[in-house]
Formats: sequence, structure tokens, C-alpha cells
Amino acid sequence: MQAGHVLFGTVGFRATTVRMLCKQAALTDRYFYESFDSIESLLAAVYQQRIEQIQAQVLQAVLAVLPEQPIEQVIASGLEAFFAAVECPQTARIVWLEVLGVSPRIDQLYLAAIENFTQMFSQFGRSVFPSLSLNEQELKILATGTIGAVSQATMAWLLSDYQASRATMVKSLAP
Repeated sequence: MQAGHVLFGTVGFRATTVRMLCKQAALTDRYFYESFDSIESLLAAVYQQRIEQIQAQVLQAVLAVLPEQPIEQVIASGLEAFFAAVECPQTARIVWLEVLGVSPRIDQLYLAAIENFTQMFSQFGRSVFPSLSLNEQELKILATGTIGAVSQATMAWLLSDYQASRATMVKSLAP
């Protein structure tokens, strides 16, 4: 898993071979195939691990300041945790670049991750603003758009080689 993170996040999924992975992990090919049936399966596992890590960090940061802090601080804390997690260029490259267009299976993982973040955002919105005048469909659209905006800003941040500071990213996206 660590070798996949390093290689997918540096040379890329399409350039990574089983031999490269095994050399990076100091294992023989046999050990790779005992754990994964293909490099794509390893990509799926690494991607899922990183997405779960990002989501857990954001959730932990938000829950740590709820309900004591004003909503602006809660959002800023969530964004701070998010950008801290994706400040790792290997993680960001895997999550925002390497999984795109690999296969229908990986596309489904990507869409499921977006859906999970959308659900988390929607639940957060309902709990913090119980009298929100949006129906479920409207809230889901708002959540999806917000997740998309943060995702695109993250991709631009990665592609700029993190020219903006993390604080600038948070300040720019927080209310």
C-alpha cells in the first residue's frame, strides 16, 4: 500500500509496474499477487484508504469544535483539516489526477467518494441549520456544488505546486 502511494503519487498509475512496486516495497512479485489481482486493485485500495483518511480528518476537526464555536469557525476547521490532508502531493495526485479515466470500476469509487462527502456535507448542513429552507434535492445540489468547488480549488492548488498557503486556501473558501 505504501509503495503504491509513493509510486502512484510520483510517477503515476499508468507508469507504475508490478516490478516497480515490488522493488519499492522490497518484496517479490509473488507477494504482490497474494494481496492484489492487479495494479488497478492496488490503486483502488490506496485511493479508498486516502479518501477515508481525508474524510475522517475533516469529520474529527468539525466535531472537535461543534457546537462551541460559531459556524464560520467550524467550517474553517473542517477546511483546515482537509487542506492539511491534501497538502501531501502524493495523496492529492492520486485522489485528483491518477484515478480519472482509469476504468469504470475506479470511476465508481471516485463517484462514491463524492457522494460520501456530499452526504456528510448535507447532514452537517441539516444539523447546524435545522430550519434551512431547502428540500433534500436542493440541499444535495448545494452540497455537490460546494464539494465540486473545493475539489476544483484543490486540483488547481496541486497543479500550481501549492503556490498559495494553506491559510489562503482556507480563507478563500470559508464564509
